[in-house]
Amino acid sequence: MPSSIATITVDCRDPYLLARFWSEVLGYADHPENPNAPDDPEAYLIDPRGLHPALLFVPVPEAKAVKNRVHLDLRPSTLRDDEVERVLALGGTLVADHRKDDGTGWAVLADPEGNELCIERSAAERGIERTDTGFRRFPTPKTAGERELLEGMLEWYRTGVLAKVDGIAQHLAVATPLASSTSIAGLVKHLALVEDSWFAEDLAGEAPLPWWADVDWEADRDWEFHSALTEPFADQVARYREACERARQIAARYDLDHVGADTQHPPFTLRYVLVHMIEETARHLGHLDVLRELLDGTTGE
Repeated sequence: MPSSIATITVDCRDPYLLARFWSEVLGYADHPENPNAPDDPEAYLIDPRGLHPALLFVPVPEAKAVKNRVHLDLRPSTLRDDEVERVLALGGTLVADHRKDDGTGWAVLADPEGNELCIERSAAERGIERTDTGFRRFPTPKTAGERELLEGMLEWYRTGVLAKVDGIAQHLAVATPLASSTSIAGLVKHLALVEDSWFAEDLAGEAPLPWWADVDWEADRDWEFHSALTEPFADQVARYREACERARQIAARYDLDHVGADTQHPPFTLRYVLVHMIEETARHLGHLDVLRELLDGTTGE
C-alpha cells in the first residue's frame, strides 16, 4: 500500500511564532501532548477534524534564504480576497498577486518567516457546488405486516447504499481519509460479503462464493477492505448488486421462522437474518454518508 503524509515539517527560527500564525490561518490546534509554549524547542499542530496532515515546526539556526521548493496551496471556505486580507492581518505579507480582473487567479503570500503560500479561489468562486441528493421516501407502509416491513426496510437501506455511492470517482472511492483502512470501496465490498455469507452460506447452507471462498481470514481479517483498494470500484458495485439479488431469491424460499443451516453457532431464523442485515446495512450506510461528504461534499439520503 502507498504511504500517506502524516506530518509536514517546517524549518524555522521561531517555532512558537510560526505555529501561532498557521494555527490561526488553518484552524489547527495544539497537539494534546504538546502545549506549544514559547520556550518549547518545537511546535506541533494537528487538524482537529483529522482530515489533513499535522504541521511540525522545528528550529534551525539559519534564516530562510531561497525560494520554497514546497509550499501550501490554500482553498478558503470564504471568498479568496477576504481570506487574503485575513492572512495579511495575521502577519502574512503579499509576495505576488496573480489575481485577474475576471476573478480568476491566486495570490502568493508569505508567513512571518518568509515561507510562501498560495491562496486560491474558493469552491463557490470556481463554480463547484456541493451536491445534495435529497430525501428518499420509505416505500413500505408503516402499517405493513412483519415480513413486508422487514424486507421493505432492508431494501430501503440497500438502495440507499447504491444511491450514496453513485457517481463517485475511482480515486475517491478507494481513498482512506480515516486512521483505519476504511474506504467507500471497502465498505461496499464488505456489504456484498455479509449479504452472501448470511443468506447463501449461513441461512441456505450453500458453499462460499468463488470470489471469497479461498480467503485466509486468519492472515487478514479485513481482507475485503484491503483488497478493494486495488480493484475497480465499479466491480464492487456490481458485486453488491449481485449479492443483494441472490439474497432476495434465497429469502423467498423460506418463511420467517425457518432456521438457518449453519450449525457452528446458536440457531437463528430468517427473521433474525433480516433484522441483522437491516442493522448492518444501516450502520455502514451511515459510514458511507460521512465518507462521501468528507471526500467530495455530497450530502443527502
